[in-house]
Amino acid sequence: MSDRFSDSAWPSPDQALAALREGSGEGIRIAVIDSGVDFSHPALATAHRGDDIAVSTDGIRLIIKENSGEDVFGHGTAVAGTIHHVAPHAEIGSFRALDGDNRSRSFIIAECARQAIQRGYHIINCSFGCRGLARHVMEYKDWTDAAYVAGIHVVAAGSNLSDTIREWPAHFPSVIGVGMADCGENELRCRPDRLVCFAAKGERVRVPWLDGGWRVETGSSFAAPRVTGFLARLLSQYPSLRPDLAKALLRAVAARSGEVV
Repeated sequence: MSDRFSDSAWPSPDQALAALREGSGEGIRIAVIDSGVDFSHPALATAHRGDDIAVSTDGIRLIIKENSGEDVFGHGTAVAGTIHHVAPHAEIGSFRALDGDNRSRSFIIAECARQAIQRGYHIINCSFGCRGLARHVMEYKDWTDAAYVAGIHVVAAGSNLSDTIREWPAHFPSVIGVGMADCGENELRCRPDRLVCFAAKGERVRVPWLDGGWRVETGSSFAAPRVTGFLARLLSQYPSLRPDLAKALLRAVAARSGEVV
């Protein structure tokens, strides 16, 4: 996998749009930090499966183990299914941090992110947010900074109530923050005056769920993986793009076109 241009080249918005339409995610590894992924679901039958681990705690120490394809809630399977639909040739790795109530702890999420960084993933999808205390913000900042320095892209869902509500990691400038919109599934919208500046289809989205089933869901959780898929398509054509450049190109494409695939 090589860029159409040298590492120092900046693709034009027109070239980026062409890449979004031609790319398939091939060669791109995406880490889904969520409730686990049921890779046996028919919607993921052709997915390129990466790591599948679970991170938890016994109250004293972190426990990292193989997850064996378990989704304890359904949310992670929905997220992975959306990514696979948009970027069918991308590799998807599951890093289970959320429990059966779809909740987690900041330090567990941080360990999942560290695992993804160490294992060489290109994109980390975070379909969740934390409003937490200052110390929680710093826990998120530590690993998002580490990802940024390593050239790893982080895509995160903003608040379902308002994209001006500060939730982490979506509100970090180095992160691609995504809100939900009632729009076409191939549309990418941009609001450049906000930290959570992107929006994609997140209302009434049909997604895979537990036990081979499907649900219709609404939320930024389902908009973020759509943008992750768009990003994977772009990176499969221009894999050397660093996070700041990729984010700027997505903004330019969204501002000029709207429909990206």
